[in-house]
Amino acid sequence: MSQKLTNLLDSLLKSNDFKQEHSAELIDALITEGSVHNNPAWASHMTPTIKQPALLGQLLAGIHNGNLLSSELYPQLESIEKQLLDWFCQLFGQPHAHFIHGSSYANLEALWHARDRGENLSSIVYGSNAVHYSIIKACQILGLEFRSISTNEQGQIDTGKLRQACEKQTPIAIVATAGTTSSGAIDPITACIAIAKEFNCWCHIDAAWGGALALLAEQQALAGIEQADSVCFDPHKSLGQPRPCSILLYQQPLALMTGIDIDYLSQAPKQTLAGSYGGELFLPLWLSLLSDRKILIKQLKDRLEQAEKFYHALCTQTDWQIFHSPSGIICFKTSINIDLSPLEAQGLLSRSKINGEAVWRVVFASQSATSEAVIAAIEPYF
Repeated sequence: MSQKLTNLLDSLLKSNDFKQEHSAELIDALITEGSVHNNPAWASHMTPTIKQPALLGQLLAGIHNGNLLSSELYPQLESIEKQLLDWFCQLFGQPHAHFIHGSSYANLEALWHARDRGENLSSIVYGSNAVHYSIIKACQILGLEFRSISTNEQGQIDTGKLRQACEKQTPIAIVATAGTTSSGAIDPITACIAIAKEFNCWCHIDAAWGGALALLAEQQALAGIEQADSVCFDPHKSLGQPRPCSILLYQQPLALMTGIDIDYLSQAPKQTLAGSYGGELFLPLWLSLLSDRKILIKQLKDRLEQAEKFYHALCTQTDWQIFHSPSGIICFKTSINIDLSPLEAQGLLSRSKINGEAVWRVVFASQSATSEAVIAAIEPYF
């Protein structure tokens, strides 16, 4: 927002003189600010453009405004929720699931259940040094101790180091990441689950970003994910959905809250973080899938294809060090004395780290982003 508009808003709030023409000016400014995601060179973060079916679903959720804590009052909404969850359970090979407001919440809830259902007395959680910060935050909230495991050159957890750590001190949980925020790397899921089973601990897969690959039959990056104790996935990142839209899947059914008298509800709520919620978590996704699931999958394939094109263009046109991932994120290190910060300020790329080394990151999250546009923006620095 411009300084002019900031000053206008400050003066209006202080004077209580908020008129219609002022609101129109501020709304226009917000629309302009948000339209940055439509720029074909926008590739800095996991913020996609939102397509019409999802926007319609968001509007529908606001009009409906039902609360599924009293699901008996909203049978149609409950039916749609169940239909979607059954489909995602089949997709990920997990028997149970519920919608949640984001994977920060999902990671916290998964580790909550790991702590309370764990079969050992450990308070240690292992994950790579590239785990999302919400894992560390969840451990702090739950009174657990997070210990990081180093990653290999591809940014994946070093399973040899993980095994050594488990032999030294058994954890209550292992967290594997399917699509790290820093580089898009996917940890060796099958190996992490096997180690967790060997040491009798919980294995949670944070697939907030990379979980969309489950929609592609030809992709094997998520092989074995059905054996994890819990999995989280964010359609609001990689499937172009508005926030909030996240799913937590798990092997063991959730128990009902007991020992608490909730006299205004006809049935006790389950042991989930979320309290009141409704169609805002899933109606945009439902309408997107209902309108044409093939289009949603095509958009996903197109994004991944743009990332591959960008990767190959960098390989052929530069001598920079490039880090490739299968999830739509490409990182690279430029030659000495090349400063791409002007492009960062425009939202065309962002900074990240792999194994402690600073890199530039390009994220193909928006359906509007094209390899050609991003390359054209970076090309003057070659």
